[in-house]
Amino acid sequence: MATHATARSIRNDVAMMLRPPRRILVSDGARALRVNAGTGSGNPWDASTTPYMVKPLNATSSRLHEAVVFVGPARSGKTLALIEGCLAHTITCDPADVMVIQSTKDAAEDYSKTRISRGIRGSPELLKQLSPRAHDDNVLMKFFRSGMSLRLGWPSLSVLSGKDVKRVLMTDVDNFTGDLGIDEAFGLAMKRCQTFMSGGIVVAESSPATDYVDGQWRQSAERPHEAPPAGGIASLYNRGDRHRWYWPCMECGEYFQASPGYELFKLPLERELLERVQVDDMLTMSRRLSIVYCPHCHVGLKDRWKDAMNLRGDWVGEGQVIHRDGTIDGDVIESRTTSYYLGGVAAAFQSWESLIERYLQALKVYAKTGEEKPLKTTYNVDAALNYVPMAARSESNPTAMQDRAETWTSGSVPPGVHFLTATVDGQKNRFVVQVMGWGPGASGTLERCIVDSFSLRTSERPDGAGGFLGLEPAKYLEDWERLVPKVIQRRYPLDDGSGRTMPVRAVGIDWGGAEGHAARALEFWRSLKERGLHWRVRLVKGRGGKVDYLWKETKPDSSKRKDRNSGSRGDVPQLLINVDRMKDQVAANVAREEPGPGYYRFGDWLPTAFYEELTAETRTSKGWENLGKRRNEAFDLAVYNETLALWIKAPAINWSNPPAWAAGWDTNPDVVKGDEPPPPAPAPVRSRRPRVVPSRYLRR
Repeated sequence: MATHATARSIRNDVAMMLRPPRRILVSDGARALRVNAGTGSGNPWDASTTPYMVKPLNATSSRLHEAVVFVGPARSGKTLALIEGCLAHTITCDPADVMVIQSTKDAAEDYSKTRISRGIRGSPELLKQLSPRAHDDNVLMKFFRSGMSLRLGWPSLSVLSGKDVKRVLMTDVDNFTGDLGIDEAFGLAMKRCQTFMSGGIVVAESSPATDYVDGQWRQSAERPHEAPPAGGIASLYNRGDRHRWYWPCMECGEYFQASPGYELFKLPLERELLERVQVDDMLTMSRRLSIVYCPHCHVGLKDRWKDAMNLRGDWVGEGQVIHRDGTIDGDVIESRTTSYYLGGVAAAFQSWESLIERYLQALKVYAKTGEEKPLKTTYNVDAALNYVPMAARSESNPTAMQDRAETWTSGSVPPGVHFLTATVDGQKNRFVVQVMGWGPGASGTLERCIVDSFSLRTSERPDGAGGFLGLEPAKYLEDWERLVPKVIQRRYPLDDGSGRTMPVRAVGIDWGGAEGHAARALEFWRSLKERGLHWRVRLVKGRGGKVDYLWKETKPDSSKRKDRNSGSRGDVPQLLINVDRMKDQVAANVAREEPGPGYYRFGDWLPTAFYEELTAETRTSKGWENLGKRRNEAFDLAVYNETLALWIKAPAINWSNPPAWAAGWDTNPDVVKGDEPPPPAPAPVRSRRPRVVPSRYLRR
């Protein structure tokens, strides 16, 4: 017999549609959800299990933000809270149309059957709100007595178009494989909620799954909460106010960041671990290494204290500071997106020993087979960190280089430098200059020293307003004249207060670059020859691919070639460089931490950007590549300086009896008081062939 609705049930259903929302925290409304309801042992969602989810969950009802972004490890309870907990609050407290977006259509159907349907039917308060009509309860669409609808979909234009919903809840966004990428899907989701103005909200949560190739990226002291420069959820997080989870040390009480990755464990270097995992026992290693060290008191903390630390933890936004008593000061970044990033070390459902063991197992697979997928997986889902492929990594650490910087006066020659070289990189609107000093180190071997690094940006062409126009080297030959006083004829004061100065012994100028740059470089060198300044200057150019030399001096002539118009006529000497081999040499030298052959000395006045440029490139199977598309002038100019040193035969100098121009300050004729004229050009060395006397003049 068919059952019919009674007047009472109809009246109750209509009343639910008119009932005002219950003004309670979302985290309180989420208690209507029974966790593990499908197993028959469901308990109300408990905030104390994952206390780090309370604040992000409550933010889903914020009128100040239009989006909530959460990055965290797998098995941290993020989906349970932000998707199902938010949905439970919506159903019982603030009914409104909701859309849940999964990574694929199959994933959406599976999520509906195994999580949503089970959660609703296992939670009495939610089941009571479900529409009793059978056709209102489908896999991808559900209706409730209040009139609200729940749609489940995937990142497709048809799913995310033409609908008005108050809340769009997006899960596992870094694994979206539909018609839309995460940025497009996120933008369309924002449009779906726009009708509801400040009442609408978009939630996006995921473990990071996108790689990034800038192996030299480091978190800066100015932005300690910034995520790596990867796409996907990390990019969405960086748009927001960037909250990180801080918890207190159980020993000293100071708060520190539960940062993503493995930094807090103070593990040995990865290259050392790659050797150890092949011979050591995994369980023993993981048990011994699974200790978090407080960055304040450096005491080792064990996993059994994690729950207590989480209960006392709090979210701190970019620009804020948390004190020992738990109070937070400072102003968070103003953004319409509130974002949160939880490190894998704080995940409630994974022990530290398990976290380290999975990492070591993945390293073992890589050490034996070269397969990186297990390593990428454990970085993403366990440590909650975007992965940098091994090919994109570099052993050079700009921070370590900066830490060993010495103190001497900026723009002066420090003790130990016997002669100078300078190199110039021509850009569209500037010249970038690097001056390097050379001399014997304590071991009597050739060491390097960065003496100066600067850019020339203005010409001597008047702008009509009392100033000067910007440089345009590819257009104006007169702009190159700036290099004569600023580089070629420049003298640097010694850092001893004596008033003596040292000239630049050799100058290398890059003649590649924008169209017209090469022709101007050739013209400039010819003008230097007319003035007798050419002997110390060479044009330099890198050659990629497989070449059979490290460097060579040549005088190319393209005057008879119709496919080239560089201006070469066989009269301008140029240094051609095997860039990959020379960069191998420079990279090894700058990475050297102790004085000795090839060691680089840095002044403490050099900016952080200089070290980042020096380590911007990565050695791959194709050669040296700038994978992160960062500025790399310091690296290129160091290569040119190394080539100049080879050109003037600096590595062959006998420091017990050096040539006069490489002698110490007191005996070097180039080191003079004040700005005296530069030393004269050396007399050219001409090879003489034996004179052959005609036989008729020989005595018989």
